[in-house]
Amino acid sequence: MFWGSGAIGRRFSFFTTIFGSQRKWSYVQAIIKNIKHMSKLKIEKRRGRPAANPTTTEAFNPQSIQLLRGSELEFDNSIFEPLRTDTPVDDILSSSGGLMPATNMVICGGPGSGKSTIVLDMLARLTRQGYKCLFVSGEMDEIGHYKYCRRMPQFACVQTLFLKNYTTQVRPTLEHVFNQGYDVVAIDSIAEVIEMYKDTYRCTESAAELWLLDLQSKHKKGNNDGNYYTAFINIQQVTKSGDFAGSNRLKHMTDAMCHVEREKDSTTRTLGFSKNRDCDTSMSITFNIGISQVTYNYEMTENDESED
Repeated sequence: MFWGSGAIGRRFSFFTTIFGSQRKWSYVQAIIKNIKHMSKLKIEKRRGRPAANPTTTEAFNPQSIQLLRGSELEFDNSIFEPLRTDTPVDDILSSSGGLMPATNMVICGGPGSGKSTIVLDMLARLTRQGYKCLFVSGEMDEIGHYKYCRRMPQFACVQTLFLKNYTTQVRPTLEHVFNQGYDVVAIDSIAEVIEMYKDTYRCTESAAELWLLDLQSKHKKGNNDGNYYTAFINIQQVTKSGDFAGSNRLKHMTDAMCHVEREKDSTTRTLGFSKNRDCDTSMSITFNIGISQVTYNYEMTENDESED
């Protein structure tokens, strides 16, 4: 009868008189709290939303800690074989000329700068060579992508996951698909995936980001059904002031930071790296997005932006 928390508090003395002691009353309060919690879970289930992820902390085992020397590490030599797009992009992706396996990079730029287009062009070129590539679209739906491919027919060969169709199952969907094994996975955009994860599992941005980085780290090491040392390309926006719209963790826990800038009142874009662990060049390239294709300028220019 008096189930509102305020009403219960006001009638504390009344109930303690009935139940005989404060200890018994505390027990009743715990039961009421549990009933409310179970009711909330049932409501969430009816709405089709999963309950928040349980946080489990494993007992610390000192014996599990490993201290390794570089001479003790061993990976397949395929991680040193670059994936070449046969465009000038290869020259700034790595010193070996091409996208290196087992890496994760961020490519950032403002709206309309050409981030998605340059990434899809790379994936299309690699797919036609027989590499297994995946484009995870968190922003564009099937109709938008269909129109895009009508304009850029070469993109139609790229396998695409439309993540908007699985917003309440983001985690199991990506974990299942990634486990099939890919040479390259591009995510457009990493901000959208993190936001979906936050909304679905009601967690912090930091927790969602950590899950995604850990997932990429797992597949970089070849821990999937195909034993692919997956390279990840994470597309990200910048703020109105041109700053990276992401955390410092995201910047520092990725292998490379690429920037796309569009010249004012021009179709010309500049692509360069401020950080790249696979390449020591400070050069950038320019490219144009035409009506039906991407064209590249084979002359490289000095890149002024750099990070430690």
